[in-house]
Amino acid sequence: MTKYICMVLAFLLSNVNAQTLDQSFRNPPESTKPWCYWYWIDGDVTKEGITKDLEAMAEVGISRVMIGNVTLNKKTGPLKMLSPDWMETTRHAFSEAKRVGVDLYMFNGPGWSQSGGPWIKPEQSMRRVTWHELVAKGGAFSKNIRPKGMDAGQDIAVLAMPNLDGVSLEGEMLEGKLFFTHHEPFTARALRVNGDLQGKLFALIDGERKWIADIHAEKGNSKTDFLADADQTFSFADTAARTFEFILQKSPKKKTKKKGSGAGPAKVVLTSVPTVAQVANKQMGRMHPTPAPTWESYVFTDTVEPSDQSVLVQQCQIINLTDQLQEDGMLSCKLPAGNWNIIYFGMETTGKQNHPAPPEATGLEVDKMNKAHVRHHFNGMFSELIKNMGPEEKAAFKGITIDSYEVGAQNWTDGFAAEFEKRNGYDPIKLLPVMTGAVIDSAALSDRFLWDLRRTVADMIAENYVGELRDCAHEHGLALWCENYGHWGFPAEFLLYGGHADEVGGEFWVTPKDRGTIECRAASSAAHIYGKRRVYAEAFTNRLMPDPPFSFKARGEELFCEGINHFVLHVYVHQPRDGEPGKNPWFGTPFHRNTPWFKDSKDWITYLRRCHYMLQQGDPAADVAVYIGDFAPQMTGPANPVPGGYDYDYINSDVILRRLQVVDGEWVVFDEDDPKRIAARYRVLAMPTVKHIRPQVLARLEELRRAGGRTVDSVPVSASMLEDAGVAPMVSNASFPLRWTARRLEDGMVFFLSNFGETGRCEVTLRASGERVELFNPVTGAISTPQRVSKESGGIRVGFDVGKKDDSCFVVVRGK
Repeated sequence: MTKYICMVLAFLLSNVNAQTLDQSFRNPPESTKPWCYWYWIDGDVTKEGITKDLEAMAEVGISRVMIGNVTLNKKTGPLKMLSPDWMETTRHAFSEAKRVGVDLYMFNGPGWSQSGGPWIKPEQSMRRVTWHELVAKGGAFSKNIRPKGMDAGQDIAVLAMPNLDGVSLEGEMLEGKLFFTHHEPFTARALRVNGDLQGKLFALIDGERKWIADIHAEKGNSKTDFLADADQTFSFADTAARTFEFILQKSPKKKTKKKGSGAGPAKVVLTSVPTVAQVANKQMGRMHPTPAPTWESYVFTDTVEPSDQSVLVQQCQIINLTDQLQEDGMLSCKLPAGNWNIIYFGMETTGKQNHPAPPEATGLEVDKMNKAHVRHHFNGMFSELIKNMGPEEKAAFKGITIDSYEVGAQNWTDGFAAEFEKRNGYDPIKLLPVMTGAVIDSAALSDRFLWDLRRTVADMIAENYVGELRDCAHEHGLALWCENYGHWGFPAEFLLYGGHADEVGGEFWVTPKDRGTIECRAASSAAHIYGKRRVYAEAFTNRLMPDPPFSFKARGEELFCEGINHFVLHVYVHQPRDGEPGKNPWFGTPFHRNTPWFKDSKDWITYLRRCHYMLQQGDPAADVAVYIGDFAPQMTGPANPVPGGYDYDYINSDVILRRLQVVDGEWVVFDEDDPKRIAARYRVLAMPTVKHIRPQVLARLEELRRAGGRTVDSVPVSASMLEDAGVAPMVSNASFPLRWTARRLEDGMVFFLSNFGETGRCEVTLRASGERVELFNPVTGAISTPQRVSKESGGIRVGFDVGKKDDSCFVVVRGK
């Protein structure tokens, strides 16, 4: 009898769930309404325009907006950010938002990137290691060594390092080639290039060319790099010769004085001194120069070990003179006999500023690794505003926004040496000369120090920047929304960075179409492995495009298939006055009240809400967790890691160490806020080939394997590997190309199918079981039965008609 009652209750509950799903699909709940960016541009803002903007948003179904104060032109309007008038105008916006039922977020600082303002002093800003070297002989030494403009508060260390003899030759151009000639044979170990250079380096031995290395050097990008003009360094195996030849394959862009015949690159030096390969890159002084780094962009070339260890400086030979540096910069000490390099290490600002911000609200970017400075930034932006808000205004204020990262890297902060030692188990001070290019102890140890430096910086940015802004927001009852990537020098790890926010979002453009896939997959993976049900995306960013939104429906659906389930429309530009076409910048789709089609966009927004609702049901249905490796920085994982018909999430070391379990042979991540709820589950963990993984991560992985977790030691993963692991495709044998994503329900599955390659009858096999199969049309709200449904080995074969390539549907399979 008890068993019968349970069966009846389960059946009734299933019917209730089905009715709720059907009804809420047709008439989606308020929570599914899209959000919108709301830019106040150039100080051209009016209270009347604010009221009309908010009323128009509410009318079409936009529920939440993010205010960003942006300046794009030299000529600006009367409203000066942070002024009393601006405070009053901003409070008016919150008051009106409460009245019309629209919630407000604010960007965490002026401009859209990143976190700075006039309240940030140089000693609170993003900083990097700088150094100044002096040559000294043994005996008494007394000299002011602190560079002009540096103050004692920015000192890191002063070290004396033995000055080992070496040969360094600048290349001479002869007949289109660079030659390096010494009066006797010497052993070359490295090349330093300042400028643009591409070609091959050879040693000339007994009249024969011996290839040494291929060299590709390009100048840095000041947009991303604080060492844009630094030497690029190349390391190679010891090679002895009297003459070396460099054959150019690319004409140098930068030219300097003539040597021999012809003009050469700025400077090319061949040296016998062991030098760390890619040292500027390895300390994040030079970042990937485009908005789309690959997973491999921050996998660096190893420094080659010299065969003669006597040419290396050992840590035990380095003398720490920091305690003898006086307040005024004088260093007085007695050095042992011999030749020495005295190196002053200090911190200086990277000089990056928040942008594109009003001039009166522009300043240095805050130190992203220092909680106290991040809190100071939060207070500089919000304390006065929040203090003067009334209860109604505060009720409309729901959160703060971190947009995509665009301000380059930093590599030091106050107390960093102690924090580094705590996290890595060794003192970094005597390894600081590695940042100048010196190889200390060994090539492997020098590279490892820089690896640990990058990993520590990435971890501290996630914890002390994103995490501290989140904590500051929580103290005022606010959420933190964050885009977990960056197009210009992102120095963190995208998953950990997003995991520290309350809400995480990606971004996609209509044009160019290559902008969006890695950003949205970064967001969805972070959300899934850190237990966040909603995955947002800055939607339809692009060159100004006035076409109505149904014209780019397929593009939005393409990104739904990357795991996005809630759009934040980009962009509603504040309209200070009435009249078409309104105020429009060069970027973004014009979602505003002066656009002719905006008032008629309710149907499109209802379609979005249906999509949001269905894609927020249940849990993600990816079969493969793809490990991104342990190195940093990272903005994406391995490209195209699984074959067609399968889905995946990226996963990181933090989740493996703290949250990943194996339950019944599956890799399971539990929700941090609700430890009983499974946030994500995977059949297979895919392990790409990576050079370095920390011991504690390897130990945890081995423990999970012993608990029954299946791994595939290859990325990309082949279909045969997954089949051998007992994992069938989620979607297979489609009659023509399509895009898809899937969600697991308590009593079935939801599949979203879109971006069809052809029209006509589409048939596809779905890995699901159930007696009830229905099509949900997000445009019309109609629910129907497919023209064909049949059970097959491994799933259900579904057939339905596709009238247009940009059609889409949800296939809901229920009733197990």
